[in-house]
Amino acid sequence: MTSLAHQLKRLALPQNDPNLFTRKEVASLLFDPKYAATMDRTTFYALGCNGLEELLGIEPAFAEFQDTLFNQGSVMLERSVQSKEINEKLDKGISLFLARISPYFLLKPAQKCLEWLIHRFHIQLYNVDSLLACTLPYHETKIFSRVVQLLKISEPTHRWHWLHALQRSGVPLARGTLITHCYKDLSFMDFICTMVTKAVEVSTEVSSHLRVVFAFYASTMVSTLDAVDKVTDTIISKLLPFVQKGLKSSVTDYKAATYMIVCQLAVKVVMEGSLVNTLALHVAKSMVKEPVLTKEGLGCLIVLIQNQKKDSVGPKLLLVEYLGLGAPTEEHIAALNQRLLPLVRLFESKYCGALDDALSGHVCDFAAAEQKQLFHHFISLTMSTDTLLIIHLSGLCLPGIGSLSLSTHLIDGVSLCRHLIGRVSLCLSLGDVWWNPEKLDTSTCCYLHLLCRLFDVTISGSSQGPAERPYRDLMKLLFQVHLSTPMDLMKFLCMLWDYGANQGDQLDVRVGAVLQTQALYVGQAVLTALPASTLPALASNRSPVVPSLLACLCSPLREVRRAAVAVLDQLSEATESSFQPLITRLLKNTEEIIADPSHLSQVRRQRQNLLQTIKTSACPSYTAVALLRALDHVNGESVLMALMPVLDLLVVQSGQDPTFLRNEAQLSQLVLGKYNEEAAPLLAKDQACLALFVQALKSPLQPYPDIPSIQVMALEQITKAFFAALGEEKVQQQLLGVMFDLLADSREALVSSAISSVFKGLAVDAELVAKELVPPEKPKVSVTVQQTRRSKMLQRWESGESKPEEEAVLWQRVTLILELLQHKKKLKRPQALVPALFTLLSRSLQPGPGIQANVEYTRQLLLSCLLNVCQKLSPDGEPVEDKFNVELVVQCVRVSDMPQTHHHALLLLGTVASMFPEKVLHNIMPIFTFMGANIMRLDDSYSFQVINKTVQTVIPALIKAHEGSETSNMDVVVIKIVHVFVDALPHVPEHRRLPILSQLVTTLGPARFLWVLMLLLFKQHATKTAGSEVALEMDVEFWTSLCCTFEVSEQLTSVIHILQYLMGLPQDKEDGEIHRTTTLKEPQPQEEEKAEELLFNVEAHSSKELRHFKFLSVNFTAQLLAASGFIGKVGPPTPQGVFWSSPRDHFLLEETLRYIHSVARCVEENSDKPTAKFWRALLNKAYDVLDKVNSLLPTDTFIMVMKGLMTNRLPSVRRKAMELLNNKLQHKTKWEEQQPEAEMREEQEEELAINRQTALYSLKLLCRNFGAAHPEAFVPVLQRAVEVATATEEEKNVTGSALLCIAEVASVLKTLAIPQLPRLMPAVLQTMEERKDLLSNEIYLLSAVTALQRVSETLPHFISPYLHATVSQVTETSATSPQLSARLTSLSSTLATKVPPRVLLPTLTKCYNDMVPAKQSHLGPLMSILKAHITHMEKDQLNTHQSELTSFFLTALDFRAQHCQGDLPKTAEVEGFTIDCLLAMVMKLSEITFRPLFFKLFDWSKTETEGKQRLLTFYRLADRIADRLKGLFVLFAGNLVKPFSDLLQQTNVAKTDEALFDSADGVEKSTMLLHHVLDCMFKIFMYDTHHFLSKDRAEALMGPLVDQLENTLGGEESYQLRVTQHLVPCLGQFSVAMGDDTQWKTLNYQVLLKTRHSSSKVRFSALLMVMELARKLRENYMVLLPETIPFLAELMEDESEEVEHQVQKVIQEMENILGEPLQSYF
Repeated sequence: MTSLAHQLKRLALPQNDPNLFTRKEVASLLFDPKYAATMDRTTFYALGCNGLEELLGIEPAFAEFQDTLFNQGSVMLERSVQSKEINEKLDKGISLFLARISPYFLLKPAQKCLEWLIHRFHIQLYNVDSLLACTLPYHETKIFSRVVQLLKISEPTHRWHWLHALQRSGVPLARGTLITHCYKDLSFMDFICTMVTKAVEVSTEVSSHLRVVFAFYASTMVSTLDAVDKVTDTIISKLLPFVQKGLKSSVTDYKAATYMIVCQLAVKVVMEGSLVNTLALHVAKSMVKEPVLTKEGLGCLIVLIQNQKKDSVGPKLLLVEYLGLGAPTEEHIAALNQRLLPLVRLFESKYCGALDDALSGHVCDFAAAEQKQLFHHFISLTMSTDTLLIIHLSGLCLPGIGSLSLSTHLIDGVSLCRHLIGRVSLCLSLGDVWWNPEKLDTSTCCYLHLLCRLFDVTISGSSQGPAERPYRDLMKLLFQVHLSTPMDLMKFLCMLWDYGANQGDQLDVRVGAVLQTQALYVGQAVLTALPASTLPALASNRSPVVPSLLACLCSPLREVRRAAVAVLDQLSEATESSFQPLITRLLKNTEEIIADPSHLSQVRRQRQNLLQTIKTSACPSYTAVALLRALDHVNGESVLMALMPVLDLLVVQSGQDPTFLRNEAQLSQLVLGKYNEEAAPLLAKDQACLALFVQALKSPLQPYPDIPSIQVMALEQITKAFFAALGEEKVQQQLLGVMFDLLADSREALVSSAISSVFKGLAVDAELVAKELVPPEKPKVSVTVQQTRRSKMLQRWESGESKPEEEAVLWQRVTLILELLQHKKKLKRPQALVPALFTLLSRSLQPGPGIQANVEYTRQLLLSCLLNVCQKLSPDGEPVEDKFNVELVVQCVRVSDMPQTHHHALLLLGTVASMFPEKVLHNIMPIFTFMGANIMRLDDSYSFQVINKTVQTVIPALIKAHEGSETSNMDVVVIKIVHVFVDALPHVPEHRRLPILSQLVTTLGPARFLWVLMLLLFKQHATKTAGSEVALEMDVEFWTSLCCTFEVSEQLTSVIHILQYLMGLPQDKEDGEIHRTTTLKEPQPQEEEKAEELLFNVEAHSSKELRHFKFLSVNFTAQLLAASGFIGKVGPPTPQGVFWSSPRDHFLLEETLRYIHSVARCVEENSDKPTAKFWRALLNKAYDVLDKVNSLLPTDTFIMVMKGLMTNRLPSVRRKAMELLNNKLQHKTKWEEQQPEAEMREEQEEELAINRQTALYSLKLLCRNFGAAHPEAFVPVLQRAVEVATATEEEKNVTGSALLCIAEVASVLKTLAIPQLPRLMPAVLQTMEERKDLLSNEIYLLSAVTALQRVSETLPHFISPYLHATVSQVTETSATSPQLSARLTSLSSTLATKVPPRVLLPTLTKCYNDMVPAKQSHLGPLMSILKAHITHMEKDQLNTHQSELTSFFLTALDFRAQHCQGDLPKTAEVEGFTIDCLLAMVMKLSEITFRPLFFKLFDWSKTETEGKQRLLTFYRLADRIADRLKGLFVLFAGNLVKPFSDLLQQTNVAKTDEALFDSADGVEKSTMLLHHVLDCMFKIFMYDTHHFLSKDRAEALMGPLVDQLENTLGGEESYQLRVTQHLVPCLGQFSVAMGDDTQWKTLNYQVLLKTRHSSSKVRFSALLMVMELARKLRENYMVLLPETIPFLAELMEDESEEVEHQVQKVIQEMENILGEPLQSYF
């Protein structure tokens, strides 16, 4: 593209884009462009408005665009014709909308709005930057790639051309590509940064909606800085303005993104100090201004400081900004301090040294009071309360030293501490024996806090360092001033010894292991210095010294235990102390105690003193916890009795005191731990102990999440051993009641879980649970009759009122108890629950207001518990049969509507049936009736298991109950049960039907009751009001699958029963019930009638239903016996038979035959009735059953049966027998040697034609199967078949079957059939001569041809007397169907290949002579036989018969001369058949044998005296031979050159006026001859490899060939056809064959001379010839070009336009061929 084009391209406006005005494709974001072109503007507008309405539901701020971009007027707006001002205003609105919609871009409503903007305002052309700014944060999505595809960015100079590759591929923009372009194109970086600032500016309410924009901004900039090799000053200068905006912004996410960019800059590049200071200052200001991201801002500062120069940023930035606030108000400074406190504390924890340096550097820099005050405020943010208190106190005493650090200026701190000790003069009351911080007030705690801090400072200072002695003096001063008495000092030290375990930390002091150890050694020193008289008081029961030391002995730290032992050693001299034995024992085991912290728990003496100490109210709870842990193994009733007051107090405090301490909660847990199996008997002895435990069980409060409540602690103590150790059932009953009450009242899941866990572990007597379920009834009071009546009347009057509360059942409590019982395994005497459970079940069935809404769930639990009880009952246990109320369970099934309730009830009934069958059998029918109406319709695995379980338990109980008694009653009951299942079957889910019925029959016994089920299924289908074929197929398939699930013998037994039952049914409803039989075994008449009526009641159904029922039964029987599932179970056949192994199997055949006989009799009786068609169909189905049975029979039995059936008096039965035999024969069954002979028979009596036809077919199949092994047996069959075939009065179908039988028998008998040929062949040939019959019955004709083919194939050497007639019939018979054509072809092939030449050739010659005069149309098939025969002949045979064949062909080739009669097409067709045969012989001849043949033919063509017809035949033959022999024919073509030349001249009308042929069609014959000559010459020239075309021959042929361009023989159309298709190819190939440039020049010149002919057609043909020469000679034609150009130049001005156009084509073609332009030659 030129520079001017580029400039015009840049100046082009989007409105000039032609695509805007085309509708073939329309730019669209959501639709295919072609589909979008079919949508109108209003559709897009409606789509956009719909999207805007959905956006308004998310963000109401979009309402302002309803009147602008989405106004109704915008539908007709075309911005391409608007003014500049309107377009600028429109661009501004679109940019604002796109910036606003960016956070919602991935939502469908936003995309709908963009679709409208694209369609109406063409934003993909006018607003590319705004559109990409809107969608760029989503560059990794497919919708972004769709947006890119809408843009016009194909120009390399376009700003967004780098996205052009995405348009072709349609893939999203890779993140790496985006980052690479960002640091390579800084304008793109600027675009992203500007995009974020614009998004913040236009956003009405900056919220989380812009988070995706900020995330894209941060990730892109950080990744860009990380990916670039070197961050240049240009990049930094590009980023800094936007970094400053981000740090100043009030948007949290924007500021966080900027922090990340600053961190990445600090890590990636070393910046100038001034720049670092500036960035740090801005970060600090951002935190001071709005410290919402305190940690993030401080982290940014840390990264900036750590990665830049050491001296570039000082830690005083935050302090400088703080001190620069001026003079703020108290409210402002308080608010600011509250916001800065987390930041300053974080700074102090991480960089305390830097902060100290900053503070120390500003101590003396303040002149103004305001700055000093601000500095003090800042200090208050940096220091803890302890330090502030000490500094404040020191400020009171020694002004000016408040800034000293206690950890660094120790020497100066001595004086400070001395002043502190002297100035603190708090007079507090600490008169108690124990200094318990848990019980002290706030002032006392503050005092003790200060004492602990001072003790910590002095003891730390006195241990080491230069001020060791001064600090020891300070310690003495501290003891003298505040701890003057030994008792106070020891109390203080005891407090420090144990305070480390205090989780409440009331003193706000951390007593670590070091301070604890130091305090212990101080105590040792104090005790060493004290007189011995004071030791007993310190070691007494009231003193905290010994208990505190014992708590220290349990410390996990060895040094603490070692120090405690040292202190304890100093108390060994206190002999009067009650702890003396304990101290002595402990001191004997000092090494063990120091080595093992748990050793103290093994010391169990003096426990009463320790328990008394724990009971003391002044003892801290954390000390008591340590002591109880030391007494972990000390248990018993006395221990529990001693600790009961402590537990009582703790239980009360946990429920009332909101400040319940953590240590107190731990103490409660330890005390409750004493309620164990060793102390359990105390609950039965001491009612207070039991009451206290119950009170603990009812204390639900949990002050601390990680410590369970006292309630849960108490529940955890109720273990199996503890419950068993209680002893009395009364106590156990009370605890169970309390637990169940808690379960009912509590809403805490933890409590419910704990109770459930406890109850699972207990070994509970079921009697106790039963009492909780149903409280024992009160003793009845004797009343009079009048009182009874009065009470009943009152109940009737007050029926709407509820029962008294004491009689009502607490169903919620009962439900919860039942839920616990579901998973209870350890239950003693479970049978005790049965009465209570049935009582509750009975009450749940009684209507009334006391029944809860979810009573169904309670019933399910009751039934499930009863089932569990049944499963747990042992045979040796208490009998409970009388306690089971089965009627109540059945009532529960009837009343309830819930499937789950039904499931539980049926499972229970099934289990009870196996235990107590008599109880269930009285209710068996209601059970199964309910199952059929409800449960069987459900589609879930549980319902299916319930049905199976019920069937497996109830049915065996029924069978067991009737063992040894009459079976008729059981049969009736079983039939009713099966009827229930069958009636419910349509409502059962399809995939459940087969398993349910299979289980039912398996349980009942398939051999006994499968047939009952099948008959009921047939009746159900037969009595349907309407049915379809599809429904029948589905039902039959289901019935078959059902039967095939059982064994073969069971299925056969069922089939026998079905057939017997069908025979017992009357023919029709009017016949009554005479002569009915049954399959039931010797029942009484009345009972038999009932059983039959249950299966199919004739009186209750119509005649049509009865017939349908019979037909269904027989039809299914036939399909079952042929089903793959049945056959697969039968197994492979054996020599003994398929399944015939028992007498039962013989019964099936007998019953089938009996039924066939019965139905056949009905066919005769009803032949004249309307039901005759039904009986015939039923008989056919019965035969089908017999066929299926026979397929399973062993062959010997089958033959016996067939013999019997063939002698039946009914023709239909006899025909059916033969059809069965045929079917057996077609399946190629293996027969024994003697079996086929038994089948051979003849039809001696009169038969129906169809029966005779079937018999002939049977004989054919028999012959096919057994003729090879027993040929003599089939000689009579052939004789009989010939008789049938020759009978003139026989029907043609029977004759056709006889002919097919003859064909099969003759092919098997072979030479045995020769005696029958004199009768057979004339008969068959005679049938073929009957043209009228053959045409009317094609099967008849096909049978005759088949018979001829099989006889000819079998006895080819014995059919010579009939060969002439056979060939004649074959050739004269026309095929009217594919089957007949195939048979005729096969017969012709048989004759051509099987009959020897000595027989066939004379026959063919004779046939030819017979057909030539009047049957010329049949010569084609005759020649086909000859051709196939020649092809099949061996070389020796061909040599033998060559002269005979030559004579024949000379005669046949003379057909044109002798029999043409002016019909040239017919002559050409017959001549073509002859030539094809002759070519077949030529291809089998050698060169030696072919040469005389060819010359003989050549001479033959010249010997004709009249008409010269043989020339046509010969040169046509020569053309065909040249085509087949190719290069070999050139060897024989030398003698043809002169004839070719003469014929070319004789046929050229431009050279001679004499016609070659004198007849009326002489011109047509001359044209044909000329074509054959030219084509033959073309093939000779093309296949010339022996330089056939010598100079003499070339000169002889060149002139006549070139002169043919002037030969207009046959007219213009014939001339053009001859030139283009024959002459031009021949001359072209002639030039190639010459191969001499001299001769080429002569040839070319002679052709060029023809271009000056007077006729334009000749000139045109000469041009075609020149072009052909150029094509053939190609580059060799260059030597001929000079002489060609003048002729072409002349023709370019020819008077014929056609010639002029052809010249141009020739020149163009020559240029293409030669590769050079020819214009320069003209």
